[in-house]
Amino acid sequence: MTEPIDLASYRKAVFPHLPPDARFSAPEKRIHISEDLRFFHSTTAYARIQFLLNYVSELVSKVDAPGSADGLLPGVQSVAAVLDRLAGVVDEVPPVSGPRRFGNPAYKTWYHRAETEILTMVGEIIEARSVTLDAKDELAAYLIAALGSVQRLDFGTGHELSFLAFFGGCLFLGLLDDEKSGTSVSGEDILWIFSRYFKMVRKVITTYSLEPAGSHGVWGLDDHFHLPYILGSAQLRGVEEKFEGENAAAKPKVSSRPSRPSKAPSMMSVYGMPRPSAVMSMEIINDFKEKNMYFGAIAFIYQVKKGPFFEHSPVLYDISGVQYWVKVHSGLLKMYNAEVLGKFPVVQHFGFGGVLYPWAEFAAAGAAAAGGTGDKSR
Repeated sequence: MTEPIDLASYRKAVFPHLPPDARFSAPEKRIHISEDLRFFHSTTAYARIQFLLNYVSELVSKVDAPGSADGLLPGVQSVAAVLDRLAGVVDEVPPVSGPRRFGNPAYKTWYHRAETEILTMVGEIIEARSVTLDAKDELAAYLIAALGSVQRLDFGTGHELSFLAFFGGCLFLGLLDDEKSGTSVSGEDILWIFSRYFKMVRKVITTYSLEPAGSHGVWGLDDHFHLPYILGSAQLRGVEEKFEGENAAAKPKVSSRPSRPSKAPSMMSVYGMPRPSAVMSMEIINDFKEKNMYFGAIAFIYQVKKGPFFEHSPVLYDISGVQYWVKVHSGLLKMYNAEVLGKFPVVQHFGFGGVLYPWAEFAAAGAAAAGGTGDKSR
């Protein structure tokens, strides 16, 4: 059994205090050749992305996605409001009529409207928290990059990586934590922000028929997404099924969740929690899609794809045979590192700025955060 992560120390090491002389700059592409990809894995930017994957996974563990923003941190609600506004703009920019399979041209109109909204609203959030406005363009660029490609009319894992970076930038700049009460962002806060993002993006994808970036098709985990599976499996890992098969005597007599005898026993644990195999049951998917990111992503697949699940989603079908969510989660993290952060076609589009995700060796993190030495320009 692995030792729990000391999130406070980890966060401080990877996202140190913002220096007063920090020099923000608009993110630029720095990965042009295979040698750049190798260097990327030694950078402060890469270390911060790894931190964020671990950070969100730890905080959302055993947590259900909230049904509303009630009780969530004000900064979280402000960021979520930006995402909800972008979803609202979709209603104001209907798709252009006419036969076409992918890439409705109205997406370009929506994208540029969304870009303007982001720059305005992110600037307002930054100003309200007394953070230097110099940070606006660097931070906003990651959210803009998370909308998809206005050139290729597609969306994929590289774009949701930019949203993870945007979330991390908000965290680093102190836009999410509540300084007055000393309250830090919680698992519920994280799930609310990411749920609003995925809801908005799915609306964009279906409205404007965006093509899957990279055309992974059935050979990828999902045509468009990877992060909701990491978050969703993290939510379920370690929940009551840990007692099963490991220490029968330790099973609690009373479950914290009601059992669901109407569901197929092989798809539900005796504690009323879905197993990975539950992706085959629409009844279970509908029960859990609103509070669990994994099942929310599976529900979207059933919405946009037809035919047997094992044919259009063979990788997810194979994963459904894994017994425990902790193994699913660890496997998905390894896959993310290999297929997203380790693939040139994906990360070549990621931008590196002056402060949030600098192109500098992690050993020089302090200097990199200030925009100083440690740069390895090519």
